Amino acid sequence: AYWKVRMKAFLKSIDERVWNSIEYKWEKPTPLVTEWQTSQKEAAAFNSKVMNTIFNVVSMEEFKRISNVKVAHTAWNILQTMHEGTKAVKINKLQQLTSRFESIRMFDDESFNEFYAKLNDIVNSAYNLGGIYDQLKIVRKIFRSLIENFRHKLTVITESNDVDSIPVDELVGSLQSYE
Repeated sequence: AYWKVRMKAFLKSIDERVWNSIEYKWEKPTPLVTEWQTSQKEAAAFNSKVMNTIFNVVSMEEFKRISNVKVAHTAWNILQTMHEGTKAVKINKLQQLTSRFESIRMFDDESFNEFYAKLNDIVNSAYNLGGIYDQLKIVRKIFRSLIENFRHKLTVITESNDVDSIPVDELVGSLQSYE
């Protein structure tokens, strides 16, 4: 997901309409149209900006796979499949991430920051593949996964807050300051 997040942010930073040409699939007007309307010219220009950007940032191997592509949406899909795999591969990766999410635990010799970095990596990786863990699920996972040293702090948090409404960032900050 590293390439996808960075590319999407970079393309949006050029112009939101540059990203839109990928998302909404620009299509070249039919040859029967002799003069393009202003909106068609703009859409073509944004598609060209995307293609230029993509061609300048991909590896030689990636370039070879998309060098004959004219539509940014198509090039993006090819690169996405290259990096993330087919739908079946994505589903498999999401299943592996779900297993990791369910089994992750904090170790006695591990700091809370190290544990949370691993958990956050799983959550972000799943998100980039289309899987979403809501705040409540993450909060509950943190509660279940901490070592005994944190039990007192978790009891205090539970007694003073509605656990179902604690934002992850607030819980993480509280546990970091406790540690």
